[in-house]
Amino acid sequence: MRHDLSLDGHAFRLRPIERGDSGFVLALRSDPRAAPWLHRVSGLEEQAEWLDRYFLRPGDWYWIVERRVDGTPEGTIGLYNLDRATGRALLGRWVLTPRSLAAAESALLVYTLAFDRLGLDEVYTLVITTNVSVVSFHDRAGLERVGLVHDAFHLGDTTVDAIEHRLRKERWPATREILEKHAVQAARLVERGSSG
Repeated sequence: MRHDLSLDGHAFRLRPIERGDSGFVLALRSDPRAAPWLHRVSGLEEQAEWLDRYFLRPGDWYWIVERRVDGTPEGTIGLYNLDRATGRALLGRWVLTPRSLAAAESALLVYTLAFDRLGLDEVYTLVITTNVSVVSFHDRAGLERVGLVHDAFHLGDTTVDAIEHRLRKERWPATREILEKHAVQAARLVERGSSG
């Protein structure tokens, strides 16, 4: 949906996605390193049309992850499938450029928006079981591993299982502390890289 929620961190920010980001999103999602875990998009027009439909959906927030210093986009992240009765939403569409240092800070920012601005009670994730690095990231960040979800996604002709994690509001302060520490470390590396 169209929204104006944005948030700056140490080195990165989340800003609402725009139709003009279609080319970046297409390139990001077409990268062969990310492709095994993503739905395929056939071209720029299909991606732009998907965004047009997204803008009309309530309870669906989608952001570009970009560097604060120069606005260079480094990925996407979203909260969607909002259940107002439970105050629960799904964290997904989280795709970063190769070698990006934005993982911890983009997660920190989206959880801050979820819990502190949107007032959600729980955020959950569904990550394809073979995406070991992201499953491990959620484990290290202190999310509760709920279990295996069979046939969670249909990717082309294949059905795949996913691991569900969740973060409840009462556990958010502990996870915030973990993510904050890693975000600060990444920001130092980004600063060194942009000054050298």
